[in-house]
Amino acid sequence: MSKRFSTLDTTRLLFEHPRILFRLIERMDRFEARYVREADLISEVMDYSKALARADRERVRLALSTDNLFRTGLVIDIIKADGERRLVFQDALINLMRACNASLYQELTDARLRGHLVTLRDVRDRLETSSFSPSDPDFTELRDDLNERVSQLIGLLRQNVLRMQTISAQLAEMSGDASRVPEKYLEFRQNLFEQIVTLYDRHIKPTLVFLNPDTRLPDGTNLFETLEAMVRLLEQNGDHSLADQLFRSSISLNALYKPIQVVAQEVEHFLRKTRRGMVQYNAMEHFFGKLRELKGETETLSMRRKWLEGSNFARGTGFLMGLRAQSRPKHYAFGGSPSYYQLLFSELDLRLADLKRSAEVPVLQELEGGSRDARVDVQRINQLYQWLESLELRPTHDLVRELHGRLDGFIEGYRFPDLLAALNRLVNTPPQGFHVVTTNRFRTLAPVEAGDTPPEQFVYRKRRLEPSTETIHD
Repeated sequence: MSKRFSTLDTTRLLFEHPRILFRLIERMDRFEARYVREADLISEVMDYSKALARADRERVRLALSTDNLFRTGLVIDIIKADGERRLVFQDALINLMRACNASLYQELTDARLRGHLVTLRDVRDRLETSSFSPSDPDFTELRDDLNERVSQLIGLLRQNVLRMQTISAQLAEMSGDASRVPEKYLEFRQNLFEQIVTLYDRHIKPTLVFLNPDTRLPDGTNLFETLEAMVRLLEQNGDHSLADQLFRSSISLNALYKPIQVVAQEVEHFLRKTRRGMVQYNAMEHFFGKLRELKGETETLSMRRKWLEGSNFARGTGFLMGLRAQSRPKHYAFGGSPSYYQLLFSELDLRLADLKRSAEVPVLQELEGGSRDARVDVQRINQLYQWLESLELRPTHDLVRELHGRLDGFIEGYRFPDLLAALNRLVNTPPQGFHVVTTNRFRTLAPVEAGDTPPEQFVYRKRRLEPSTETIHD
């Protein structure tokens, strides 16, 4: 007596060894069929199970036999035609396997999208004559049908978006022959453009039209107009829960328009590429994948693998050889510069000293936007000058920039013009042991961070702070 497998056991084996069904689905899509030839199933099972252990090999062959698949209900029909047996699998099983492999997602065509739209229009028409009573079985069935249709449409479109977002790798694969066989470029270009144009016209463009809320269709309302009509009907009849759910679904569908539009622009840009552009595009995609593999080998638990082992990679690519002999821009040798570290630590010490005196920091009086009061200006400058007198300073080539960095964001109410006014007094009475040298050069200073708009620029005269024991020649 042969071993019998339940539906659960058979399904578990299918997902433990998914490559068998993946290849069968790929063959179904290639021939645009809805069935699997029994001979193809047997061939795939035998080839795949050769590498398995004996016990696993027997389990896979028994579980994926035609009789067991039909008995467990995973194959719903067996058709005999043209001298062969054709197996029709459960749609739920095929769709679940597609969800596990992005390369098996089916692009939505214009016919399939219009079929979904016609179905939603039919639901809207039935909703107009519905009783909207929770006790009416026709209305409850209609609600379930509406939820199922909308959820199925969102799932298909999201799968389509994920499928389209892998278009770069697909275009690189399609353009690979251009770099390997340049003498057949004209023939390749014709075949390639036919494939890309078919992909764009039959899959990408119809999806863009379907998800565009401004689309006008000659046979009736578009997708979003149909959903809005149903939302209004549900709200008018007091079913706010379903209306709110349907409204959120329309927002989700509208959000899918932008990523597909990006894919469409990428395909249009690819169609404008020359042969040289295709060769460069394919080369970058190819070698980037190689570098990703080398990088992945270093991301292990072993701490010894911290460098890319790229010697073979460099020898296998002609453009890398000889790069070491070429001159490179010299970098700033901060690592071997004691003066750089001394300057860095000195700046850190000064900032820490400021933080320790944060309780003594003055608060400058706010200025009114309408008019300027001279007394307020003088008071602010005096407060700031007294704080500058108490600061610990070091020799610097740009005193204005250094002080602005220490005051901005540290003193409440501080403005850059206050510093310029206070520095005029500091020049006349410099700190003990130092003197300020004013140069003839002007500098600009942007006190806001990068990315803020518009940036406010200040122009100031550059000043140096140097020990008073040295002689300065300007």
